[in-house]
This record gives sequence, C-alpha cells and structure tokens, in this order.
Amino acid sequence: MSHHDPSVSVILNVHREARFIARTVKSLGEAASFSAHAGTRSELVVVFDRSDEQTKTVTRSLDFTGFVHVEWVETDYGSLGAARNAGLDRAGGEYVWLADADDLVSYNCLHSQLLLARSHENCVVFPEYLVAFGDACWVARYFGDDRVETADFLFGHPFISRVFTKRAAFNDLRFRDLRLSQGFAYEDWHMNCELRARGFAFLVAPRTVFFYRQRQGSLLREANAISVRQIPHSSLFETKRLSDLVSRERKQRDQERFLARRAEARNSSPRSDLLDDVACMELTAAASAVDPGINLHEIRHGGNWTNVFPDVHVGHAYAEAAMLVGDARFTDVVLLPGLSAGGGERFILDVLRVLEQSTPGFRALVIAGEPAESHDWRHRLSSGCTFLDVYGLFPALGDEGRDALVLRLALALAPDARLHIKQSAFGFRFFRKFANSLEGMDAVFYRFSDAREVRDGTPFELGWGFDFISTCLPLLRHVICDHMRIAHLDRLRLGLEGGKWSCVYAAHDARARDWNQAPTGRLLWASRISTEKRPGLLARIAERLAGVLPGVSIDVFGAASPEIDVESIFHGWSNLKYRGAYEEFAFLQPPTYDGFLYTTQFDGLPNAILEAMSWGLPVVAPAVGGIPEAVIDRVTGYLVPDLQDEEELLDAYLHGVQWLYTADAAGRERLGRAAQAIVRERHSHEAHRRSVERVFGAGDAS
Repeated sequence: MSHHDPSVSVILNVHREARFIARTVKSLGEAASFSAHAGTRSELVVVFDRSDEQTKTVTRSLDFTGFVHVEWVETDYGSLGAARNAGLDRAGGEYVWLADADDLVSYNCLHSQLLLARSHENCVVFPEYLVAFGDACWVARYFGDDRVETADFLFGHPFISRVFTKRAAFNDLRFRDLRLSQGFAYEDWHMNCELRARGFAFLVAPRTVFFYRQRQGSLLREANAISVRQIPHSSLFETKRLSDLVSRERKQRDQERFLARRAEARNSSPRSDLLDDVACMELTAAASAVDPGINLHEIRHGGNWTNVFPDVHVGHAYAEAAMLVGDARFTDVVLLPGLSAGGGERFILDVLRVLEQSTPGFRALVIAGEPAESHDWRHRLSSGCTFLDVYGLFPALGDEGRDALVLRLALALAPDARLHIKQSAFGFRFFRKFANSLEGMDAVFYRFSDAREVRDGTPFELGWGFDFISTCLPLLRHVICDHMRIAHLDRLRLGLEGGKWSCVYAAHDARARDWNQAPTGRLLWASRISTEKRPGLLARIAERLAGVLPGVSIDVFGAASPEIDVESIFHGWSNLKYRGAYEEFAFLQPPTYDGFLYTTQFDGLPNAILEAMSWGLPVVAPAVGGIPEAVIDRVTGYLVPDLQDEEELLDAYLHGVQWLYTADAAGRERLGRAAQAIVRERHSHEAHRRSVERVFGAGDAS
C-alpha cells in the first residue's frame, strides 16, 4: 500500500508493450501534471504481468513526471483481470483509474473525471470520445445514464475498460480471471455489469478523449477471435434484479423523451462532433504530438460508433422472459425446435416424467427455438415444466439474439442443470456456439435417426446428427438412442468414448384385447404423412393389393406435412381411405384391424409401430433403422427388405401382406402375443423407468 496520500491511483497493466510504453506513460504523466495544478496528487501503479525483460527495462527507465509516487508490482497470472486485481490491492488513492500499456489519453482526462466523480456519491466515469488509431480508425462517442439503460448491458458492452471510480468500490468486488479461451471473455464488461448491479451511476466527462491503439496480437483481438464473445453470468443478470431494474427505469423516466434522446445520439456523427469541437481538436493535437500515429487525416475518414444501442434488443427480451419464467432454479433445460406431435418430442417428454419422479426439486425449462404454427403437445408437459417459445415471443431478435437470450437464462437459472438437446438447427447452433461456456451443465443429446436420400437408386445418408456428435462428443455427457443399431454404427464410425451411448427404448405398455376376433380385411397405416413416409408407395401398394387380395383395404391416419397433397395421392382407390389426423393411437380402435402396415424411407424405431405392437397387431414394415429390433421377421410380423428398386419393393410389401393373411387364428394370435411380449420386456413404463434411471442415476440432477 502506498503511503504518499494520493487522490488518484492510476493502475497501468503492462504485458509486452516495450514499443509503446514510453508514449503511454508520457500521456498519463501529462494528465497527472494537468490535474496537479488543481491540487490532485496522483500515483502510478505499474503491474507487470508476465512481461518480458525488455518491456520491464524500458518501463523502469521512463520519466514519471506528474506522479508523486510509482508503485511496482510483478505477477505471473497471464490474465488481465487477475492483474488488475493485483494493482487494485496496491492502490493507495481514494479514486482509481484503470489504464493499459499501449493507449493514450487527453491531458484533461484525469482532472475532468475526478471532478465529475466527486460530484456523485457512487458513480463510474468514462471519457466522452474514443479515437481508435493504428490498424483501424474510427471515432466513438459515449453517453451516460441519460441515454443508456440497464438492459443495454446485456445486449453488449456500452462502455470501456477505462474505469474511473472510488477505490472503495472494489473492497468486495474483484475482476473475473478470464484468460484467453474458447469460453467467456471481457472482464471489463463483466465488471461494469457488477458495478451497475450495485447501483452505480454511469457518467461521461465532457470533452475528454481516449486514444485506443488498434494492433495485431492485442488481448482484445485474441479474445474476439477465440471466445464466445460473451461474459460469464453477472449478478446484474439475475432474472428478478434485471427485470425489476428495467421496469423501474421505465416508470421513473419520460419514456418518449428518453427514446428521442437515444435516436438523436444514434443519428449523430461522433467523428464530425469531435472534429467540430475546438477543445477536442486541441486535445487531439496534444496527443498526436506524443504519438504521431494519431493521424488527423485518418480520423477524418474513419468510421462512427456510439454506445446507444437499438431501442428493442435481447436485453429487453431477457427482461420480458425473466418475468415469464421467474427466478427459481431449474434442474433441467430442454432445447427443442417446437412441441409438435412427434415421436422425438414424446420420447423426451417421457424421459422428463421419469426424471421428475427421481429428481428432488425437479424443474425443467423447455425452450422452443424454431418457427411453429402451434405447439400441439404443450399440454403434455408435466407440472414441473415451464415452457418458453423464444422464437414465437421474439421473432425479430434473429438467431444470434435468441441464442444469447437462452444462454443468459441458462446461466442465471440453470448453471448446474442437465441440458437436453433434440436434433434441430436451433439445438445444434446453440450448443456448438456455447458448449465451452456451459461447463456446469451435463449435455444430453437424443439420437434418433439421420435422414436418407436415394439418388439414382443409391442411398445417401444425410448425417446431420452424426456430424454433430462427431464434432461435439467430448462436450456431451450422454448420447441417448431409442434403438441399439444407431448406437452400434456411431461407435464403429467414431471408435472412442463408446460408453457415452445408451439405448432407452420408448415407453409403451401392452394393451388387453380379445384374441378371438375374426379377420376384418382391414389394415392400419398411421404416422405423420411426409415425403420420407413414402405415401406414393402406399398408394401403389393399394393399387396392386386390389388385384391379389380384393377383400383387403387400408385405412390411413395422420397429419400431412405442407408438401403433401393428400387428395391427389390417396384419391381414387376404393381400398385406400385417408381418415385424417389423430392424437391418440387408441382412438383408431386398433383391435378392429388385422395388422399394421408401415412405409418409410428411413426411421429410428417409430412409436407408431410400437403402438401397433402394444395392441397385438402384427406389423409389415421395412428393415430400416431400428425397426428390425421390434419387427422380428415371421415372429412379430413381416420384415420387408430395404430395397431401392421400387418394383422389387412393391413385390416385397405385397408378399408381406399376403403372408399375413395366410395365418390362421392361432397364427395371428401367436404373432400378436409375440409382439406384445417384446413391448412388455423392452418398452413397458417400468422397463423405461429403469433405463432412464440407469443412464442418469436416480436422484442425480447433475
């Protein structure tokens, strides 16, 4: 601690800036000398953090005129935040001002900021202008609380690292140690958020200028390049605190006038304002005399920026979302494209039900992140789930804004939760971007099936899910599959971390039925009607079936995807009837059918087949994905070979249907009971519960 009774401690962080340090120290010295004329005593605290010998030698040899004392600190952190803390620990002034070793300031900066700081009880003060020079040039103008609001601190960093405030502010507040990594960055942004959370006012000293050197290899450029360009969770972003602050600010101000001032600031030209201000030009000339790299010609042709952000952005969305979800912690976060009626969604909801029973204090935040006309299965969420449609609520934010919103909610409300990811553009994008910043969360990926496309008779696997696993496997805790085959193929292809895959068969219970019912001549087809389900092939099967089994008809149930024209595909066949969408399989009266027919180009282990088997219906289905694990050929149904020639495939389906109708009453019962036996053994809710708890561990919320 210094004993020279300074008013201000200037904390100068130094790394390896031997080429620049002399100009920086001279600039700071001029500011200290200017303020000394008004009686200000300033000390300089130089913090060498992993500095090379040349930088240390040059720095110690400089002229420190203007400072009453120089304090020397050497650290080995390799971290700007930790090094700033070391400087703060040695600061003896009532006020502190943070500085870096390659930048300059206008000579009036220290004096003007000190005057403003003394006029407010708790405040942080910044220069009004920033002039970037060197590799790039632009002029920024900063505005204080009359144009900047709390929500802006979540959208981006409204200010800079050159904090000027009372030393006492840091008695119980430390900079975060954010070393260069693929995770979080920007300890200065984080610190300013913490100061905001403590109620500090943010003020700007008029006609002061900060000259910000742009150069290759700077810590900021490296952080921009490799980090997620976000800060860790801040106490400012606690959901209740931020939503309360945003609401209070709006009530206390004239909102129309506030927005008008923001618009005026955004529409201004900081470069022109600086160039037209005689005092600012005098200050810039003095700085240019210290470092001629501050080039008036470059300034004239540079860009513009202000710290006044859009009037609607992710900070406001976060405040709104915070009011919707509350401030209680979540044990689980689920990323879905939407909550449509689908096998994948049902599978994940069933897993959540088991976790709710086995996890003390279970609460799940279920987030939909893609466009959806409706979320048909929202009503299926249990009481422990909170649903948030971030796309529907905030369509104007864009993907980047919504991703940032979800990140901030997860960090605030679920830092140690399980993160459940269903295959989707939203889930993949979010996790690839932020996985390195979610270290406390256990990531669970639900692996069902990849799409397949057939071109000129040759199948091509469209491996979006596999590529996600291949890229992100080290960051995933579990890969959960609904059948064994896909896990086996993934392990073969990747050859490592095979223990992360687990098979959890979908939950279905066998149903009671009458086995004495005579054949009805009716087959059931039920699923979502989309291109991969091959509705055109189904129509051709019906056409051929009319010639070989004229007494057999097919009833088709399911909601059609937008690209499917149901009328044109299914119209005109007396033995093929489209019966519309359905919500529950039981509503289709399965016992009134002789069997279940299923067509698809690719699949995992579809719920429709398992539902049919639970009712004791033998199944005719293709040998794709996990279907052979349930449809055992001639045991629970007929397995159609995965043929690419459509004529051969038609023959195989017809053969399967004909085989089904050759069975007598005892044979049909044997097939149905075998189908139900597989459901009981692998898919019962009790078996499903055991599988889920085996993967997650009963009562394990981490």
